[in-house]
Amino acid sequence: MIIILEVEMISRRKALWIVAGAVIAVSVLIAAVILSSSRPKDQTSTELSVTGLVKNEVVITIGELKAMPKVTVQAELVCVDGQSLGNHSWTGVRLKDILDTAVVQASAIKVAFFATGYSTDLTLNDSMRNDIIVAYLEDGAPMAEVTRLVVPGEWGYKWISGLNSIELVDYDFTGKWESRGYPDDATIH
Repeated sequence: MIIILEVEMISRRKALWIVAGAVIAVSVLIAAVILSSSRPKDQTSTELSVTGLVKNEVVITIGELKAMPKVTVQAELVCVDGQSLGNHSWTGVRLKDILDTAVVQASAIKVAFFATGYSTDLTLNDSMRNDIIVAYLEDGAPMAEVTRLVVPGEWGYKWISGLNSIELVDYDFTGKWESRGYPDDATIH
């Protein structure tokens, strides 16, 4: 009987050590997840491709984008319901400069912009405005979405965030919201 009790005590101790080890392992895992989510993301892996009706299809990393001539514009991001998300200082590269790098073909009439699960568009003429930029800084700080198309004076559905692809086309491409009835001309009046 003493041997059985001793075996049960050893088994209970082992069980307690196993449970304690599991609790520690879970705690370490939770701490690692919290720490990794609070660290700045490696933005060098993000790429922006420019394809379609261009002479030079290009893929630009965020590092290469940051090495291009930068500009800063003050602009207010406004949702279609009229809610302002604030007037901010946006720093990035003129869209015109990115398109010039790709050398747009004469047959292109629209520029389609894509992010995961989202798209929008601008006319080629509008895309050449000096105040439209692909931003990588908001108020001097990196953005969570890494890049954003900044289109001053136009509703927020043109300000695509997480921009990863630009395609030049020769037809009337309409983005996600434009194809659902939102005006293609998103000028705020």
